[in-house]
Amino acid sequence: MQVVLEAMSLPSMGVVKLDMHREFVIKVTAEEAQRRVNRWLWDEVSMLIAADPPTLVIGAQIVWRIPVYFSAPGSGRVGVVGMVDIDIQTGALMNTAKYQIEIEQCASKLAAGLPPFKPLRVASQYIPKDVPPAPKLILPKE
Repeated sequence: MQVVLEAMSLPSMGVVKLDMHREFVIKVTAEEAQRRVNRWLWDEVSMLIAADPPTLVIGAQIVWRIPVYFSAPGSGRVGVVGMVDIDIQTGALMNTAKYQIEIEQCASKLAAGLPPFKPLRVASQYIPKDVPPAPKLILPKE
């Protein structure tokens, strides 16, 4: 697990003395936080966007910070499109409306730079010739 100390100013060179006396309880595991973000992404943003393992961020509020990446058919994993924070005690996603807009905009920019999708073609020798077409499916009006 990585830990990041947020909003801390350090000198560019020299001795750094860090005294940190913080006590907190982690009630939401890193894996659970990642699953919650994935569920939110797939329900509210896109099935092409998913979460990576989180980092514990210690700042004014202690959160799991989960990187979010965009992937595309034919290209695979394209790049990171944002971060989502989850409270380590409640498991609540923070600022989801703001994150959603930023993630969607960044993913759109990455998608615009991708080459056009070219589906794979199946060679005719592998397509069965003696299989009759499936019957037409007729659904009742109710």
